[in-house]
Amino acid sequence: MGKMARPEIWIERFLVGPKFAPTYANSGKYILPARHLHWYESPLEAAESAVRDQVGLDVPRGKLSLLQVQSHVSGDVSDDKEPPHWDLCFLYRVNVSNESAAKLRRPEWFSVLEFKPLSGLGEDDFTRGHGDVLRAAGLLKARGRLT
Repeated sequence: MGKMARPEIWIERFLVGPKFAPTYANSGKYILPARHLHWYESPLEAAESAVRDQVGLDVPRGKLSLLQVQSHVSGDVSDDKEPPHWDLCFLYRVNVSNESAAKLRRPEWFSVLEFKPLSGLGEDDFTRGHGDVLRAAGLLKARGRLT
């Protein structure tokens, strides 16, 4: 997990909205490697790409396992200016060897990048809705600790 830095890189390279990237970066909260699915791309290919392009680790497909598919709707359906937003999330677990973990280097778009246990972290320790995703997967309690 990491803490976002350099919002302009996230906007240009990782397609995070210009309205949101500065807020995420200024929050000082954690995010998970994640990105939008491109046309004709499988969720597995997107997961591989997120780990490679955002974190800088080359992880073989066999080390990625699908944990869950989630559907989240947020926003007010009666709001004409900002209609609701629907996310379909494919949550993968990545098994990284100690050798690969030792090669982890923080790229310039993160202020912090580390392997960190979820114990001791709650939903509110994450931004970009990633706390909600972890809670829905049964990995975090709402505003609480690891389950």
